[in-house]
Amino acid sequence: MGWYGYDNGYDNGSYVQYAPNQGYQSDYYSQTNPIEQDQQQEIDRLNDEVARLREDQQRERSTQPHAPSELTDLVFRDKHTEEVQNYAIVGQTVWILTADRARKIPISDLDLAATRKANEDRGVEFALPK
Repeated sequence: MGWYGYDNGYDNGSYVQYAPNQGYQSDYYSQTNPIEQDQQQEIDRLNDEVARLREDQQRERSTQPHAPSELTDLVFRDKHTEEVQNYAIVGQTVWILTADRARKIPISDLDLAATRKANEDRGVEFALPK
């Protein structure tokens, strides 16, 4: 038994073909702009790089011992020392921060070479902003 069709003359071959298990097929939608492809590839590459950097950073944090009570030695010009836990350097001032108060020490009151050396010997970094 054959199939008999009716040709209405409207089929000019421009219709989109649909094949089972292949989804919507169209030349218009299957072609993407080469610039968009390049941009998407760059976005994908950057996303991968960010993910790798985050993994590296997490791995670094987990392998480096962190001493929450790490103290920094400040060596003054008059040779007395002071151990501080929390400090900030703002301009030409060292702010010593405690739970009770904040006090400031002019950087000019410190023996910077001795302060760096004392902390370097203990494995603590003491660096002034540039």
